[in-house]
Amino acid sequence: MSSAKGNDQNNTVDSEEKDALQTFSKTCSMMYGKINKKQFEYLQAIANLQEGMLGSCNSLVKNQVDLIEEYSKNGIVAKEQIIPIIEAANKIVESYLNYLSFEYDLVLARILFHHKILTMIKDSSPKLTQLYMEWLKSFKIQK
Repeated sequence: MSSAKGNDQNNTVDSEEKDALQTFSKTCSMMYGKINKKQFEYLQAIANLQEGMLGSCNSLVKNQVDLIEEYSKNGIVAKEQIIPIIEAANKIVESYLNYLSFEYDLVLARILFHHKILTMIKDSSPKLTQLYMEWLKSFKIQK
């Protein structure tokens, strides 16, 4: 009968370890899945933004040069007359890029903040678990 109890206890311990490992596996899988999906979406959005900026920059400069040449060839305006308009457009683009740079700084600060929080959780979690287990020992029923 004592061997049956021993087997039951071993099975219970094995089952608890298996449950703990399954919980660990599910939790890690969920974390990696969410992080990978969101990180991919973020990186894709950044790439699209960069492509859009480069495309806008190239077409903006090319369009400005083409317009200047076309209008000056046709004698509609002199190149000197169109320069203030181009400078104004450039100031608008520069202002927007300064704003975008500020947005990047904010996102970077938030990402660094989240990294610090996750590092703190990772570092403190084993200690908190150990304290909790020690606390639970005090409630263990003596046989």
